[in-house]
Amino acid sequence: MLVARTTEAIQRCMDAGVAPRDDAATVASDLRTAVNGMLSQRINEPDLPWPPAEEQIDRFLTKLVGLPPFSET
Repeated sequence: MLVARTTEAIQRCMDAGVAPRDDAATVASDLRTAVNGMLSQRINEPDLPWPPAEEQIDRFLTKLVGLPPFSET
């Protein structure tokens, strides 16, 4: 189940000290809601000037999960 896999992945990040400790299920729910909302908006309003999806998802991971920003260095 995708919900369980998302929760487990977030818990692994927390256990590794990469993301701050929190309730992994709640954080996963918030992340999934944000991503689903982002996709819904893009589907329903495709002509708006959306930022690149990967950049937006990186921001969700930083702001909602607490992961450090991705850098391509």
